[in-house]
Amino acid sequence: MKVTILGNYGPYPKADGACSGYLIENDNTKILIDCGNGTLSRLLKICDVADIDMIILSHLHSDHMSDILVYKYAIGLRKIKEKLDISIPLYTPMDDKDMVEKLNYNDAFKISAITEELELNINGMKIEFKRMKHPVETYAVKITVKEKVFVYSGDTSYNEDLIDFAKLSDFFLCEAGVLELDRNEETPHLSARQAGEIGERARVKRLVLTHFFPEYRKERIMEEASQTYNSILELSEEMRTYYL
Repeated sequence: MKVTILGNYGPYPKADGACSGYLIENDNTKILIDCGNGTLSRLLKICDVADIDMIILSHLHSDHMSDILVYKYAIGLRKIKEKLDISIPLYTPMDDKDMVEKLNYNDAFKISAITEELELNINGMKIEFKRMKHPVETYAVKITVKEKVFVYSGDTSYNEDLIDFAKLSDFFLCEAGVLELDRNEETPHLSARQAGEIGERARVKRLVLTHFFPEYRKERIMEEASQTYNSILELSEEMRTYYL
């Protein structure tokens, strides 16, 4: 299994950057998790839009899904012009009905709801979901291939469920949207320090941070997370591929 970081900023990118988007591959199977602004053009450097086997949107905030509103035309128009016979399975929370209705064009996607009870299996990849704490319906995602486990936090504030969900994972991609200096009890994101603490308590083998506020210096994020996490710690890098 390999993970490519298409974008890692939120809620808006730096110049030449992109917001949340992650390509998970195993053998010839490709799963896109989140599709924030700027990620579609990055994806096209790796594969064709029609090569994606499944799309998962952790939630419907624009920095995690806005490029889906363009992706739908890339598929929908090709269905018309090239007689392309495809509707990509897309899984999303359904709390924003108006937004869900805007996601599709010419049946580019086959849209289904994410729930905690949902378990998907595609070509040997088991996919599970856990509801997180955020102002909108949001899910963490776990993908298991044989003995390897990848977990993505999505956007969330601190909660015990994420610790249990990520426990002993090989690769924990965790948001670190704020620094402790800017966090309060109402903050809907994890600080870098909290992300490190969750990784440590969950005993994950490798903690890779993402969802960076573009005005922060990366060194501060790393320094803060390293205060609470004592194993392999990295800041995600755009267009870098990681192997599990």
